[in-house]
Amino acid sequence: IDPWVVVLLYFILFRTHSNVKNFPPGPWPLPVFGNLLELNLDSPTSDLQRLAKRYGSIYSLKIGSKPAVVLNGLQAIKEALVNKSEDFSGRPQDLLINHAVNVKGIVLSWREQRRFGLMTLRNFGLGKQSMENRILQEIDRIVRVLEQSTGMFKLNTVTIL
Repeated sequence: IDPWVVVLLYFILFRTHSNVKNFPPGPWPLPVFGNLLELNLDSPTSDLQRLAKRYGSIYSLKIGSKPAVVLNGLQAIKEALVNKSEDFSGRPQDLLINHAVNVKGIVLSWREQRRFGLMTLRNFGLGKQSMENRILQEIDRIVRVLEQSTGMFKLNTVTIL
């Protein structure tokens, strides 16, 4: 075997397992597939339980090329979410979300949403004098109906709308 092939294979395998720093122990992942071949994708719970017996209640997996931390048991989940919430508060990176944020930015998307919301409210009459008159007329009608009735009254909801 060519020594360069051995070096290349070592580099691929070493890089596959060691690029996740500060992660709990877990099974050795395969390049590209990670630990997917170790899991029954129809019902992975039994495989996750088996791995928990071997690596403890907190262990790591690679799902494809993405690293993941598995919390198994109430105590492990409580410790992660309550006691070490700062370490576990991150979110997984998603290519679609990253692309949307990088292209438009969160400020631009907020401005677009604000502009759309105000435009929609204006279409329904926000800030228009005509809408104010309609609302006042309907309020007058409701007040007259309530004044005319004594005790129980029947109010037609179509009038309100």
